[in-house]
Amino acid sequence: MCCPVRPRAVWASAGIPDLQLGLVGLTNAGKTALFNLVTGGEAEVAPYPFTTREPNRGIADVPDPRIDAIADVQDIPNRVCAQVEVIDIAGLSEGAGKGEGLGGSALGRIRELEATVHVVRAFANAEVPHPLERIDPLADLEVVDTELVLADTDQVARREEKVQKGVRSGDPDAKAEAAALGAIAAWLADGKPVRTIGDEDAIAVATGMGLLTAKPTLYLVNTDDPGDPPADIVAYAEAQGAQALALPVGVELELAEMDPADAAEFAAEMGLGETRGADALIQGGYRLLDLVTFFTGSGPPEARAWPIRRGTPADQAAGKIHSDMERGFIRAEVVAWDKLVECGSFSKAREQALARMEGKDYIVQEGDVMQIRFNV
Repeated sequence: MCCPVRPRAVWASAGIPDLQLGLVGLTNAGKTALFNLVTGGEAEVAPYPFTTREPNRGIADVPDPRIDAIADVQDIPNRVCAQVEVIDIAGLSEGAGKGEGLGGSALGRIRELEATVHVVRAFANAEVPHPLERIDPLADLEVVDTELVLADTDQVARREEKVQKGVRSGDPDAKAEAAALGAIAAWLADGKPVRTIGDEDAIAVATGMGLLTAKPTLYLVNTDDPGDPPADIVAYAEAQGAQALALPVGVELELAEMDPADAAEFAAEMGLGETRGADALIQGGYRLLDLVTFFTGSGPPEARAWPIRRGTPADQAAGKIHSDMERGFIRAEVVAWDKLVECGSFSKAREQALARMEGKDYIVQEGDVMQIRFNV
């Protein structure tokens, strides 16, 4: 199998993970519990603030039964799943946007990440105190998002000071950046996240700076019971250019410790649905970044999954495997994964005219299996 029943935690990885998710939110929201659920880690979870002082980092395989199907039918011994890296960052607090407390140092780490999962508390465990002494998920989201806006405002102001020298000297690049920074500053002044600005130049500058409110964001409501996120959270997420998901993290952690068959039975009784636990978060991350998966594996030694952004052309997808493949790309032979499994091999897929040759401008589709031809 490409992935174990329970996700595995890997504390050092030789490769680069396919997806990076940073867990942010107020203290005692359940970020570390979610981290343990996804990675199978054992980071300390305690009912007091700032249990996490230094970030917990873990890597988990992304389950995908299509890899096993592709490998089994062709007798390929090795299967390599995509991987997601999860970074559990110290809980934020009011004042973090101005550099106060542990949350202030955590913000710098968020800037390095591809996307953020904003964990917000909706569970009512009296043994775990809320830092603001109340359970109000929407208000908690607003507190943290305000701190992120303040941190971005400060960073943009400092950057504006630096580019003024270039502006005074007449540097056209500096003038263009200054204009983008001005637009960003005005947007932030209205309390709005940069991801909603709708200005490609401003987004490019904000992304290059690692601005916190420019990052794709998933609001994860940590609940007591299964179900959809509350309507007010969904509406807030839409206004913030974000997405929303509800997950009973504590319940899922208990199920993860059980025998898989018993866990599945209990999950069905509780109405947790087919996509749950770690898979729910990982799939949420894929939707957030609009990822599709293509595969390599037309014979030994391995079948492998490769997540890429939707709309990626074939030559850039080849670059995901190795930069030499993108530079020397000639063409790709492509067959849908299910057709390959039906045929049993690439050669039989060719015989049945199910495999086709595509050029560098071909847009890779979900489930494509590809053979890349290239010159070095």
